[in-house]
Amino acid sequence: METDPGDLVYIPAGVPHLPINTGDVDAVAIIARTDPHEQESVKLLPELEHLLPA
Repeated sequence: METDPGDLVYIPAGVPHLPINTGDVDAVAIIARTDPHEQESVKLLPELEHLLPA
C-alpha cells in the first residue's frame, strides 16, 4: 500500500502488518491504538522481516 501526506490508514485488529518507508524522504507518522493493553497484545512476526528492503 502506498500512502500520501495526510492519508489515514486503518489496520483492523489481528491483521499482520509491516510498516516501512520505501521513499527517499523521511516519513512522520502518528500512531494511535485503542487497545489499553497495547504492548501486551503485540505479537512480533520475524517471518515477515525478509520483506524489508536491504
